[in-house]
Amino acid sequence: MLKFFILFSIVVASYANTYVVIDIAQGITKKEYNEVGQLTNPDRKSERDIYSHEENVYLYSFNEKNALSKEFTYQQRNKNENGYKSAKKEFNNFFSQVKKHGVKKRKSVSSNIIFLVDTSGSMKKNNVMQDVKSTIKYLINAKSKKSQVAIVTFDGKKNMQEAKRAKILSGFESSKSKLLATVDTIKPSKYDTFLGSGLQRVSSLLSSVDSKNTLVLLFTDGKAVDDYDKALKSIEKFKSEGIKLKVVAVGGADVDMLKSFSTSGYVFNATSSDLKGMAYGMSVGNDELFLRLNNFLENNPALTSDDRVIIYSSMMNVDAQSDFFIVPNLASQSFYDEMKKINKNRNVDLKFNGAKVYVRLLGKMSASEVNNLKIFYKRFFKDSGADLKFFANSQLSQVKLK
Repeated sequence: MLKFFILFSIVVASYANTYVVIDIAQGITKKEYNEVGQLTNPDRKSERDIYSHEENVYLYSFNEKNALSKEFTYQQRNKNENGYKSAKKEFNNFFSQVKKHGVKKRKSVSSNIIFLVDTSGSMKKNNVMQDVKSTIKYLINAKSKKSQVAIVTFDGKKNMQEAKRAKILSGFESSKSKLLATVDTIKPSKYDTFLGSGLQRVSSLLSSVDSKNTLVLLFTDGKAVDDYDKALKSIEKFKSEGIKLKVVAVGGADVDMLKSFSTSGYVFNATSSDLKGMAYGMSVGNDELFLRLNNFLENNPALTSDDRVIIYSSMMNVDAQSDFFIVPNLASQSFYDEMKKINKNRNVDLKFNGAKVYVRLLGKMSASEVNNLKIFYKRFFKDSGADLKFFANSQLSQVKLK
């Protein structure tokens, strides 16, 4: 199942700026695309509601590989008919490209998943290993019947034989009861972090499955990797063969160092609260929305209190190669503090300066998920100086946005 988030903003003021930012990295369905239908082909009444003045319009959309961008002036019909027609044509052309690149049919994917677990001595601290094991058990219970799981652990020391540094606790197995019993046997050692040995063991498992439909999920608190160069060579091989390895950093791991071992370059820095609350979606980072928005806005005028931002969002990213989903506990203060810290390190510092922000939540979410997402949004946007409101109706003309 593919999930998505779409963000676009509208500024309604004389000669104001309109920002439209659409993330289609995870794709959207046709029905979901129609949520922005009135921006794509608004009727005359809707145009008066959405574009009341002559506005400078900045359009930006991105997927995993490409970005679309456009800048023009959207002019009212009664001011300049030719200019209006030209702008309308460009506007619709842009959204037709968004639809072409973004609309995908959602489907569940049966996958092979390898849990690669750091069992070095430091994993004993602060119940980190117990939290990791609880998370893995949750994910096993949530898997589809067809999905197969393997479990590999690693640790070691320099004078230890290579074969003893990593263990295959379970080859690919679909039985939940057998896998859960295996997880119970995982225990931290008194040794160091030999990730390269663990990755070699993972490679030995990949020959028996479709490696391109395999996700390796690494749990580690590593502040250093004792066989760094060896581990890096394995990751480069994974990348060349299309194998995905995602890193869940726990227990105060060195996130910057671990980025080298994620095939996407992103590390999910999980707090204890995140591990206990993991559910539904392997996140590529819930701060990614703000990172993308920052990248777009940094070369454009700053938002002001006259500006208006409308957000259509599910705020859930998903790994298309797996039915294993992890999302941090968005409502936890510890997650929010960690996200702010990460964004500060990335120089992400959005200022809304009193701009009105309207949020429309999309996608299938439980009541608790909606509540957690709202808590998160309230913290972030209000801290960033936004005047935040939620609305339930996707039709812009029926919402009092002015």
